[in-house]
Amino acid sequence: MEAMLPTPNNWDENSDKDIESVSPFTGLLNETKTKIASSPVTKTSTFFRKYADARLLFEGFLVFCLVVALISNAGSSHKTDIVDKRSFGPTLPRKPVIFGNTAGLGPDLVYHDTEMMWNKTRMQEIHRNWHSLFPQKSWSYMCSFILKAGRGYITVSAEEEEFEVLHPAFKMDNVFEQGDHYEGHIMAVYHQLHCLSILMTALGTSREEWAMLETQKVEHRAHCVEYLRQSILCSADTTLEGETGAWAKSTGWGQTHSCVDFDALTEYANKRAMWNLTERLLPDSFDPLKVPEHGEGLEDEH
Repeated sequence: MEAMLPTPNNWDENSDKDIESVSPFTGLLNETKTKIASSPVTKTSTFFRKYADARLLFEGFLVFCLVVALISNAGSSHKTDIVDKRSFGPTLPRKPVIFGNTAGLGPDLVYHDTEMMWNKTRMQEIHRNWHSLFPQKSWSYMCSFILKAGRGYITVSAEEEEFEVLHPAFKMDNVFEQGDHYEGHIMAVYHQLHCLSILMTALGTSREEWAMLETQKVEHRAHCVEYLRQSILCSADTTLEGETGAWAKSTGWGQTHSCVDFDALTEYANKRAMWNLTERLLPDSFDPLKVPEHGEGLEDEH
């Protein structure tokens, strides 16, 4: 005999035992199905079903944890990439330059020789050549020579530049004369070049002479050593150097590097020069953090 299916009229007449047979997936079960569900085989199936559900829940939790971990790592990597790509200065054109000569890295002048190591006069001559590596401006459109201009000190507008101006400008008063005022930044490349030129001129200094130097000058040179160490590691030129032929007298010469275009660098700095130094020098003890009193010496270390 077929079991009588419940109808809307007799739903309320079902006993409490029928309520247990209600499933959100199958609806209201009839009495026959309830009896089948209570059989040993059905109980075993129910046990395995519960075990499978628990295992599925556990595996789902593991997958969720894995997804969260992957998203977290991806977010951290993304943030690192953003930091690595941030620019705190202008991005300038680059070009290949062969080390070992002056082509591509400033005017064709002598920037070193062995004589400068023991001849003070020769050292001064070569040091003057280094001045040409700093941003220049023509003294006259009719002249063929150039004189010092901003020496890497520039003024920029954070709103107009494509890079992030991370630190506020130096504020400098009484640099050349009482009452003058300047605000600007110095491009790190020129700070580095300045430090190297200072160390170069100190190569022939004896220990006795070092002992006689003013404390400020000794500290200045010590600063330059550490500043250049950090600058080299920061720039981290990863060019792979190899065999370049018999012409190279020293390791490193003849190697081709990808370098910032020197002309583009000079043009950028000249357009934004904070001051014009074509007819005057910075005081020898000039420091943008501590401007010297008016009237101090003008020995050109900068």
